[in-house]
Amino acid sequence: MAKKKKVLLSNADAIARLDMMIPILYRNIVNAIRIEATMEAGNALIPNLPNALPGALAFNAIMQSLAFDLAMHLARLYDVGNRNRHVNSRDVASIPLTIRLLRQKRCQRELRARARNWIPGSRSYADQFERDCANALERVSASYSETFKGQFGRGGLKTLKAFRDTFMAHSLMTDVDVKPIYNQLFRLTDCAKAFVENARIAVSGDNSSLDEQERIFLDQGNDFWRMALLGERHGA
Repeated sequence: MAKKKKVLLSNADAIARLDMMIPILYRNIVNAIRIEATMEAGNALIPNLPNALPGALAFNAIMQSLAFDLAMHLARLYDVGNRNRHVNSRDVASIPLTIRLLRQKRCQRELRARARNWIPGSRSYADQFERDCANALERVSASYSETFKGQFGRGGLKTLKAFRDTFMAHSLMTDVDVKPIYNQLFRLTDCAKAFVENARIAVSGDNSSLDEQERIFLDQGNDFWRMALLGERHGA
């Protein structure tokens, strides 16, 4: 196999890559938590349903489709890109490629310096903003490490990759019949949510709560599923 050509990034290019990747990661994680919340709301009602639910197969098909969609978003979020290309020339926006830059001392220095000017022209908050950025960088690194822990961590990522390679991205003629279980998908979504929220603070100073968005999605999911499965209308 040909040796991968080494690609060097200047400080400015490294920060520019982070600036491009973070909004893409944010869009993916918002979609992922919307799907996760919708699935959780539906699954929470299962114990309240009659034993012979009319259209149970359709309900299962919907849930399976949502699970596959969630797996696709997570596969993108945790994609390492084409391993035949040097890591600095891979053209995907993902958590593994983002953390690689965010853990570099030079990028951390650049981001802390830039954070001092989150409010242009204001010196009174510069020190605080720099500390906020530094703290967010620490949380980013810790949350990425946390992803690999526990029974649904590293195993969940391995299962997700196998599922993506053999089913979602291709239809391979193998004997592999693997798909992630809900607990794996939900845990990876929660880890990605923590990562992206803190990475967004560190890179751009944006501090919108993904937990709050998830609560809104969960409320919407509850309203829908209670009407669809139990015949209840909100406010009725």
